[in-house]
Amino acid sequence: MRTPARTAALLLALALPTSLARAQGDTGFLRGEGRLDTVLSYTLDWYDEFWVGDMKVSDPGVGEVERETYTLYAAYGLTNDIDLVLNASYVEAETDGTVPFDDEDDLQDLYLGAKWRAWSTGIGTGMFSALLAPSVKIPMTDYEDNDVTAIGDGQVDLRFRGILHYQVSAFFGSLESGYDVRNGAPEDEVPLNITVGGTIADRVTLMPFYSLVRSEGGPDIGDPGFRFRAVEEEYDRIGISVYARIAQGFGLSAMWRTTTDGMNTGEAETISVGLVYGAQLQGP
Repeated sequence: MRTPARTAALLLALALPTSLARAQGDTGFLRGEGRLDTVLSYTLDWYDEFWVGDMKVSDPGVGEVERETYTLYAAYGLTNDIDLVLNASYVEAETDGTVPFDDEDDLQDLYLGAKWRAWSTGIGTGMFSALLAPSVKIPMTDYEDNDVTAIGDGQVDLRFRGILHYQVSAFFGSLESGYDVRNGAPEDEVPLNITVGGTIADRVTLMPFYSLVRSEGGPDIGDPGFRFRAVEEEYDRIGISVYARIAQGFGLSAMWRTTTDGMNTGEAETISVGLVYGAQLQGP
């Protein structure tokens, strides 16, 4: 029989990996009232082939593009049904192509959001939940947004998303989708993120995931007068995240992701590692 302490440890192990990478989507797990979880992570992604429109090409002038991202993520349980979320990144980008593109490094974007469990019910031996997860993305600096080594899109996004979540014991599945309003040159986007997973021995959590983004339109790379921030960028990605609890309140995270298809984006491979810390700041 699972004790309350072991149940709490299991839920923490399941909840923490949702912060590993914003691009993989979120799940329906919440922190609980008064709990703060933080993650410091390092992410490396690279590509030497990319899609121009929907045609995959390579270019010695571009060479291999590499980006390193340092991220601080924090989530606080305002109540048992509401989390407040913050995510901020610093990005370095460079390329080894024959064309001398400038290396870029700067503070990138700040994400501020909330996650509210609006409804839940028991189904079979598990629990089904529906959550609302609105957020805003705000550029923190006037970084480069129109180059091969651009570190972001440079505009404010309003993200209206929902999450459907089902959990049975140590196993779960989550579907996140919605509509992202992009206040700038890029067209609006529709994301879809599917995550499944489970925890082994209350200590190691494995989470395979699938993500896609579909744009409402925009030019292709190479079209007359195009700007990188305005292109119709789409992608399909698969990957897996891992979280290992190493001590009370501490854990290590890791993630691998690959781009399987796309439009006006790089065929990127991504790896990420992180240090996780969680603490109960006040009682419920």
